[in-house]
Amino acid sequence: MSSTLIPIILVIFLGFALKRKAFVNDTFWSGSDRMVYYVFFPALLISNISTMDLAEVPLVKLSAAIIMLLLLMTAALVLVQKIKPIDPAVFTSVYQGAIRYNTFIAVTLVATAFTSPLAMDVVALAVGVKVLSINVLCVVIFTVYLNKSASLTGKIAVVLKNPLIIACVTGLLLNALSISLPEWLLASCQLLGQVALTLGLLSVGAGLIIRFNDWWSYPIVISVVFKLLVFPVAAYLIGTALELETVPLQVLVMMFAMPTAINAYILAGQLGGDQRVMAKIITIQTMLSGLTLFVILSWIASTQ
Repeated sequence: MSSTLIPIILVIFLGFALKRKAFVNDTFWSGSDRMVYYVFFPALLISNISTMDLAEVPLVKLSAAIIMLLLLMTAALVLVQKIKPIDPAVFTSVYQGAIRYNTFIAVTLVATAFTSPLAMDVVALAVGVKVLSINVLCVVIFTVYLNKSASLTGKIAVVLKNPLIIACVTGLLLNALSISLPEWLLASCQLLGQVALTLGLLSVGAGLIIRFNDWWSYPIVISVVFKLLVFPVAAYLIGTALELETVPLQVLVMMFAMPTAINAYILAGQLGGDQRVMAKIITIQTMLSGLTLFVILSWIASTQ
């Protein structure tokens, strides 16, 4: 666990140190964010999703569980916002913090925690379904709360032009139609994808503002509680209700217990969210997830 989470936290704080020491100027950080959002992450998604094996994965049940969870949690968060409203830009960061998950930690933990090869196929499918669904929901939330004057056509256009959604759809179509990318193109996408994690982590660190007196504000607590407690419990209950077998159920619970994604910070900057709050949520969740993931890993170990 520590070998996965500690390096991530260290790179985040390296980005923080580089920004505070003005090692590079602000133009670098804004350019880096755009490259990650429009080039590196899409390349990573296309290369991973287009090559996953779906032969033995419970496609319908797993997809249904993921979509149900995301819709239920979205409805719950919108209800919480209606009961006790917060600033719309801050709410978009709260939403991203509760809904998104760190793909890189998820894949690494599944690879090390499971002895069954089925687990990696399950996580590959879950990544495709979750990334596509989450990005649609996040863009919708941004347009609803931060761009209310936009027409329905304009909102749909924003969703359809999202580079992460385009990448997911492209990967899923290639996989479903059994179309293999040329080796040189797939290798190029994989090389570009390898850059995404490091630059994304550094960008999070660059955006950190350390003010301990307001780290545990109401919005941050809501996001952390939903992500690290409510989501994993809901995943277990829904997965059990849909009669998922042991390995798919455990992978589902683990993925919904992940800390929020690094690219949530980048998306917040691109679409007008509150990056300051987003950076705090990412850092706090990443550190606290060690405790919740330890419980889940212990549960998985006891059943293998």
